[in-house]
Amino acid sequence: MYALTDKIYSFCVCSVKVLGLMLAAFLFAGSFLVTSYSTDMESQTVLFRADNPLWNLLGIAVFSVIFIPAVRRRKVRTNRLLFLTLGWCCFAGAFLIVFGRTAPAADGMSVYAAAGELAVGQTAVISPDNSYFSYYPQQIGLVCFYEIGIRLWNLLPFEIPAYHMIKCVNVLGACGILFFQQRTVQLLWHNERLDCIYLILAGLNLPFLMYTSFIYGEIPSFAFMAAGLYCLLCFLGDRETGSGWRQALYAVVCFSMGVALRKNNLIFVIAVLIVALLQYLRDRKGVVLMFALLCGVCAFGVLPGIRKVYELRAGNYLRSGVPAAAYFAMGMQDVPGSRCGGWYNGYNFEVYQEAGLDGDAAAAVSREAIRERLEDFKENPGYAVKFYLRKHISQWADGTYASRQATLSSFGGRGRVLQSLYEGPLSRFFIEYGNFYQNMLYLGFVVFSIVSCKGMFSGIRKQDGRGNGDGNTGERLTDSLPLWVGLIGVLGGFLFHMVWEANSRYILLYSLAMLPYSAWGIGRIMLRKTDCPL
Repeated sequence: MYALTDKIYSFCVCSVKVLGLMLAAFLFAGSFLVTSYSTDMESQTVLFRADNPLWNLLGIAVFSVIFIPAVRRRKVRTNRLLFLTLGWCCFAGAFLIVFGRTAPAADGMSVYAAAGELAVGQTAVISPDNSYFSYYPQQIGLVCFYEIGIRLWNLLPFEIPAYHMIKCVNVLGACGILFFQQRTVQLLWHNERLDCIYLILAGLNLPFLMYTSFIYGEIPSFAFMAAGLYCLLCFLGDRETGSGWRQALYAVVCFSMGVALRKNNLIFVIAVLIVALLQYLRDRKGVVLMFALLCGVCAFGVLPGIRKVYELRAGNYLRSGVPAAAYFAMGMQDVPGSRCGGWYNGYNFEVYQEAGLDGDAAAAVSREAIRERLEDFKENPGYAVKFYLRKHISQWADGTYASRQATLSSFGGRGRVLQSLYEGPLSRFFIEYGNFYQNMLYLGFVVFSIVSCKGMFSGIRKQDGRGNGDGNTGERLTDSLPLWVGLIGVLGGFLFHMVWEANSRYILLYSLAMLPYSAWGIGRIMLRKTDCPL
């Protein structure tokens, strides 16, 4: 029995390695050859541009020079660099708060306004009709988070809008992401030079810093996910001690909070559950199974639980909202005048509204639209390939991750420099910078995946009694599934957003999940092999 479960476990590890390499190569090829961008901030139309490979190679070379101090200094000071990186994050966030003048808009404005009403005791927004939550009840967790913050903010003697407080929370969340991911890199590889490479790579992520002014759930939700992934690795690496239980509980709380603030984080939770269950099958540790059950119940139950509390508080109820089938149907559409094929075009909202807010009726209409679209793809396979290739490029080859579009709305005139960054000449430089940075990120991811796949042959030699070439007969780190939990989440996100509503903003969090792997890959390029083992 144990031999069978070991084979299943090894097969899953090898499958993740191969799929990871395929994804990394696909992402790098797309980003290296094509850039997706937007220049017209009024229509925000998605444009495509073929890239010059020599120009992109130059960009990679320039970025590589930046990492030289971290890999060539005789003594590196990780804590000092961590302090500087966190300080830079706080400075950039404060600068954008003061001078960026970003205001909530679209869904972010709806969530913020509802939280403001609930914070002063008005519960009319909790209604099955004529309410934002009639359509999108999955936002109730983010509303709860904002309401708590606004209630506390209202106790202070300030006349400043509460969304500035939310930006400050986002800055703290960005610092939390940097801190816990750096600790994750340290936990995995125990190499201070790789820690430094990660911190430099994360600190150079300007679109990520711009998102600290975005009034929505991206940054705080991923801060909880980053903390949860770190606690998970601590738990699975030390599950015999009492502290392991605490780490497991911390992970459950963090994952549940991450899902509450952004439901799409269930993709990462599913990756965690897959890894935990496979670890249980191999090791037969009941504590791992109990963690998986508790994590699944809490993560999948947190939003229904919050929703029920609000319904009881308001003495009303909320509908099930826009059905998933409407999002899948919209993700297959190529409507003239929309930003890009598969992006938001209003279909999901309209079909639900036309169905009289009847989720089952809207789902039936959407399934018929999906069936018709599949027939179109079947009759025109070349068009289908082109459609999904463009949908992929529009999301994963945008090095800015729609950071300008997301933070475009302002409550007053911006300064000349920042306005130029959004819609003037500086926007071109920002787009180019994002493209170079993304190429470097994906290159590191590719190198990590290649070396990991090479490790499969070492594993075969080890099983044959010949070792892995360095005298080490223990399990390689890359043969342990917990290392791959973030990558499994990225794989899930890639597949999900190929069929769901598209937007390059959604890809930001998956790019953050790649950072630890990319840092290792960049280290392998710039360090000696013996200094950067797996």
